[in-house]
Amino acid sequence: MQHAQHYTKWNLPHGAKARLGKGRINRLQYSPDGSQFAVFSRIGIWIYDAYTNKEVTLLTPNQSARTTELNGSWTGKRIHQINWDHPFSVSLWDTQVGIRNIPLKGPTEEIRSIALSPDSKTLASGGYDNAVRFWDCQTGSMISSVFRHSLTVSALAFSADCRMLATGGYDNTIHIWDVNKCQHISTLNEPEEAINHLVFSPNGTVLACNSEDGMLCLWNIATSKKITTLMTESVDCGKSVFSPDGTRIASNCGDHSVKIWNADTGNEHLTLFGHKDLIDEIEFSPDSKTLASGSDDGTIRFWDTLSGTEKGMITGHTKRTVYLDFSPDGAHIASSSSDNTIHFWDLNTYTESTPFDSLDDELGLIEFSSDGTMFASTSFEKVYIWDLNTYTLHKVIPTDKKAITSLRFIPESTILAGSADNTIYYWDIDTGERLASSTGHSSYIHAIDVADDSIILASASSDGTVRLWNARTGHPLNILKGHTGEVYTLAFFPNSRTLVSGGYDESIQVWDTLTCEHILTMNRTSSVCALAASPDGYTIASGGDDGKIQLWNSQNRKLLTVLDGNGADVEALTFSLDGRTLASGGVNGTILLWDV
Repeated sequence: MQHAQHYTKWNLPHGAKARLGKGRINRLQYSPDGSQFAVFSRIGIWIYDAYTNKEVTLLTPNQSARTTELNGSWTGKRIHQINWDHPFSVSLWDTQVGIRNIPLKGPTEEIRSIALSPDSKTLASGGYDNAVRFWDCQTGSMISSVFRHSLTVSALAFSADCRMLATGGYDNTIHIWDVNKCQHISTLNEPEEAINHLVFSPNGTVLACNSEDGMLCLWNIATSKKITTLMTESVDCGKSVFSPDGTRIASNCGDHSVKIWNADTGNEHLTLFGHKDLIDEIEFSPDSKTLASGSDDGTIRFWDTLSGTEKGMITGHTKRTVYLDFSPDGAHIASSSSDNTIHFWDLNTYTESTPFDSLDDELGLIEFSSDGTMFASTSFEKVYIWDLNTYTLHKVIPTDKKAITSLRFIPESTILAGSADNTIYYWDIDTGERLASSTGHSSYIHAIDVADDSIILASASSDGTVRLWNARTGHPLNILKGHTGEVYTLAFFPNSRTLVSGGYDESIQVWDTLTCEHILTMNRTSSVCALAASPDGYTIASGGDDGKIQLWNSQNRKLLTVLDGNGADVEALTFSLDGRTLASGGVNGTILLWDV
C-alpha cells in the first residue's frame, strides 16, 4: 500500500522527483474477488480500489526494463505480465516473494500475438512465420511448435478450462487446438476478413470472433458451425468479451461506443457512449454487473450493465507524449499526446487540466510564447493560436495540408513552422498571413529552434545538415555539415551563439553559430531523439531510443550522469527556466520530472 505518498511519486527511477501521467492503457482486469482493478500500462501495473477508483499501488519492472505491455493474468495473490519487447519474457508478481522474470527460450523474434492461459501455466504465441507455439511459463521453455495457418497468426484465445486454444490469422481462418496434446481439433473457415480478436464463452461452448470487416461472429465449438453474425457498424471494432455469467457479450466500436448484446439471442441490449476517442480495452466485473472500458482519451469508465449508466471514471492515463514545454513562469508544464489532447500540469500539486476546447484534429506540437500570453498547437492541416489570458482560440492558421514538424514563436507577432515539404513558413499570429518562407533543405525538416535574440533560426533535416537562417526575413545564412545521418533535434544555448544538434548517427554536435565552426562532438550508443540545453549553458541533456537520458558538461564534453528508468524511447526534453528540473517524455505516455 502506498497511500502515504501521492501516486505521482510511486516507484520512481533514481533521480526523478515526480511522474505525470500513468501511461497508455494496454489491458484491464478485475481481481478474482472483484475488490480491485488492474490496469496494465507501458510503465507497469496500476492497482485501483474497485469501489472508490482510488490508486492502491503501482507495480513496476526493474528500472532498466523496456516497455511492459499487452497482456496479463491475475490469479489470487499473483499477477503475470508479458514483457512484449525482445527478448520476450513472463514476469511473475507475487505479493509474498516479489518479482521473478522468466525469459522465453526459443524463436521469439517471429512473435506477432500472445495469450496467457487462465491458470498462468502456458503461454501461446502466434507468429509472422504462421506458427503457433506453446511455452511453459515456469521455465520459459518452448513446449511445441505447430503449423496450420498459411499467413500471420494475429489472434489467440484460451478456453476457461485451459483445454482449448483458438487461433485466428490473416488467412481468414480459425483453428481450434488441444492444449495438452498440442494437436489440431477443428477449423472454422467462413470469415471473409482477417481475424482481429477471439474469445471463448465462460463454459467453452461458444467462440466469438471479431474480424477486420467489423463483423462479430459467434461459433458453436462442438459443431464448428456459425451461430450468428452481429453487426458492430464499424470496421474499427476490435475486441469482444463475454460476461462471467455468460449471458451477455460486449464489443468496443469505432464510433467510441461499447455495444452489449444478449449472448443467446444476439439482440442488442445496450450501447454505451461517453468516451471521446477509440476504446482499446473492455472488461466485465466478476459479478457481471459492471463493465470497464479504457480509451485513448486517457479515461477508464465504469458502466452499469443493466441500465447503461456511468458509475465512475479513472483519469490520468495517456498515450505517447509528443511534445513538452514549460510555461515561462515555471508553474506549469504543457504536454501534447497522441490521444489528441493538450494537458497542463500544475507543478505545485501535480494535478492536470485540459484548458482548451477539444479539437477533432490530431494534435502534435505545442509551444508557449516567451511572454506567456500565447500558446500554439498544431494539427495536420492547421496551427492553432490560443490566448492564455482567456483560454480561448485566438487564431487558426491553415497550413495548406502541409505536415508541420516543428514550431517556434518569434516575439511577439510571428509563428515559425518547419514542414515535411522541406520548407520553413512564417505567419503573422494576428492576421494569419504568410510573411515568408525558407527553402534549401532537400528533405524532411525534423526540428527548428530560434536563438534568444530572435535573430538566428536553425533547422535540422533528414538531409543530414543543419541550416542557419535570418529569423526575421527567412534569408539563408549558412549550412553546418558534420552529421553522417538524419538530424532529428537541436537546441540553442541561452547565449544565442552556441547550437547543439543530434540525430541518427548517434552523435551530438556543438556549433558556434557566428563563426559556423564545429566546436566538439559527443557520442551516444543510440540515435539522439531529443536535446535540451540548460538555462546556464553548462549542461546538455540528450534522450535516445535506448530509453536513457545523458547529461553532459558542454564545456569539456564529459558525461555527468545517466538518468535511466523511462522504459521507452525518450522523444521530448525540456529544462525549467531556473534549470533545476528536467522534464522528459516519450512513447510510454508519461512525463518524468528529474531533479538535476
